[in-house]
Amino acid sequence: MDVLSYKGFIYMNTQVKFISAVISTILYSQASLAQAVPADSTETMTVVGYQQHYKIDQAHAAMRSDVSLLETPQMVTVIPAEVLEDQLVVTLGDALRNDASVSLGRVTSDRERFSLRGFSLDENTNILKDGHQHFAKYRMPMALIDNVEVLKGPSSLLYGQSAPGGIVNLVTKKPSNESSVKFAVKGDDDGSFRHSIDATGSLNDNKTIRYRAIIEQQNNNSWREYQDGSNLESESLVGSLVTEFDVTDALTIALHYDKLDDVSGQDSGALVDDHGNVIGGDSTIWDMPWTKIDAQSENYGVDVTYQVNSYWQVATGYNNQHNERERWESKPQTGKYDPLDGSYGNKPYNKLEDWQQQSFYFDLIGSVTTGGISHELLVGGNYLAHEYTSLKVKGDKFDGNINDGTIMDQPELDYADGDAKTEDYKYYGIYVQDLVTLNDQWQVLVGVRYDRQDKTDANNNVVLPKFGVIYHPQDNASIYANYSESFEPLGRVLEDGLSGNNGMELDPVKGKMYELGTKWQVMNNKLAINAAIFDITRSNIVLTEDASDGDITTQGGEQHHQGVELSAIGKVSANLSLITSVMYLDANYEKHNKLAGNRPEDVPEWTASIWSKYAFTEQLSVNLGAYYEGERYGDEANEFLKDSYIRIDTGINYQTSVAGNALQLRLNIDNLFDTDYLAGGENGEVNVGEPRTFKFGISYTL
Repeated sequence: MDVLSYKGFIYMNTQVKFISAVISTILYSQASLAQAVPADSTETMTVVGYQQHYKIDQAHAAMRSDVSLLETPQMVTVIPAEVLEDQLVVTLGDALRNDASVSLGRVTSDRERFSLRGFSLDENTNILKDGHQHFAKYRMPMALIDNVEVLKGPSSLLYGQSAPGGIVNLVTKKPSNESSVKFAVKGDDDGSFRHSIDATGSLNDNKTIRYRAIIEQQNNNSWREYQDGSNLESESLVGSLVTEFDVTDALTIALHYDKLDDVSGQDSGALVDDHGNVIGGDSTIWDMPWTKIDAQSENYGVDVTYQVNSYWQVATGYNNQHNERERWESKPQTGKYDPLDGSYGNKPYNKLEDWQQQSFYFDLIGSVTTGGISHELLVGGNYLAHEYTSLKVKGDKFDGNINDGTIMDQPELDYADGDAKTEDYKYYGIYVQDLVTLNDQWQVLVGVRYDRQDKTDANNNVVLPKFGVIYHPQDNASIYANYSESFEPLGRVLEDGLSGNNGMELDPVKGKMYELGTKWQVMNNKLAINAAIFDITRSNIVLTEDASDGDITTQGGEQHHQGVELSAIGKVSANLSLITSVMYLDANYEKHNKLAGNRPEDVPEWTASIWSKYAFTEQLSVNLGAYYEGERYGDEANEFLKDSYIRIDTGINYQTSVAGNALQLRLNIDNLFDTDYLAGGENGEVNVGEPRTFKFGISYTL
């Protein structure tokens, strides 16, 4: 047996032992419980049923009020807590794979990038947390998240500047009246472990003061390794506290605080040759092993709701976010890779960054009926102040070698030679929205927003409309049409190297969408089926044109995306639940001086996903999932095509009662058939899909 075969045998044998040990634990726990009570004993063991279905009927962020999804003229997906638990979700990307309209782009050690309906999600503007604009250039701690809302299409009416694909809103876990403490351990066969405590309950007898406290510590080991044989590792610690005070029957004040410390090595991704083959092996990291990302994120704020009377409610909130990050990069220049000798360039640097962001919103929500016509009114505004500072210090360039694994020492840097930058801006908007119910069948949604950004050399303002019509052929169904817009403010051309138009003020990038869809609640309203066709145009894209005396920045590029979405979520039968979706997307640059006719990078035509749960009993269930991503180009020039792939995941879940408390045991296998595939990427670098991975989860709730 050669060395590689022997290592493979040892690895597979370890996996077999791992899965056998977890299954044995499940079976032994049940056998032990059965033996604990003699056959002739009168003692009764109470076994609690826990199986849940996946359907959620509202997405607060979609309308900024508690309007049912049947009355929301927009495609919305809610990924519920049960799915996140069933899948042992660790990252936001793990959660969003349940929506075919979302594609995972490039993933690095510190964050994930996404596209929605083919448009990149801006990390500054397209991610929300409990309805607040959230700065998302770090790994989102999913231990704090209850469910994820995906709003499709332009959402600038309610949230201001953002890209036209849509918005992702993270809904955090909230306090409960009932007291509980959940201890959990999760891990995988790469040696990763996550330990958490989740406690909630009331602090007084009349339950007017409630809390939710969560803490999770992670030690993660990656399957990829540096060229010296060491594995990529990361550590993180996150804690949060939410308290709710019912000051009166009408007034509730909620305070929230969370903090994350995250340290990780760097992995810029893999490089592929002209034939799509990974250079240097799937598990090889091109970065030097001394690279590091040390990030901290802190959030705190307050939300207040006041029920003025049975018709009107006031809601307001404030959030302060502070992010710090230090990045030690070797910055491999894979574009300069020499296939003849295996050499490639590196441009090392250290970068210190600091972001501070404050957000505020105010909503007045009310119901008015005049002449038999009812109005669900929303009048409000939101504000965001963003500040950024950085200091970047560059080291001397050096050559690495992927063939012999050359490791260079971490450079000594002189921070007096650093390049410092600052940026700050503010934007705010006011909006009015009216959902008009004409009769039992017809509803109309109208809205308008005024939005303004104040930024040095980059002031922008815009008026954005939204219009929708909803027809209800019966109580459990709706057919809708929707028109909405988005905008992304830019600034002035300030590059010294540009000639002819330096200082020119750029117009905002704008998006327009037409959507026609239908929603049905079937199977006694336990299963939601949705379908939509959409047409989105993003115009005023910035272009760089060649000129004899230097490049010139202009505008005029245009992207056009048309597609069809289908989804279903909920219970198919008493035992079977699922969340599934499929999307066809025709996307291209219609107008562009360099990319006209090209498809955007990493945007497939076809995507599909399904995750199902079958409950044999109240205690035992199994999961099966499949994820399909079609062919897509790995570069904007459309010269490199990634193959399509299907990934199969599965899992088993056993829940019982021990000493009167809930014990839950999970075993999942991601990529069951060990499918080789290329995931997202950027600028010629790609992420290699993870191989077969065994995951486990154990929780005990008091």
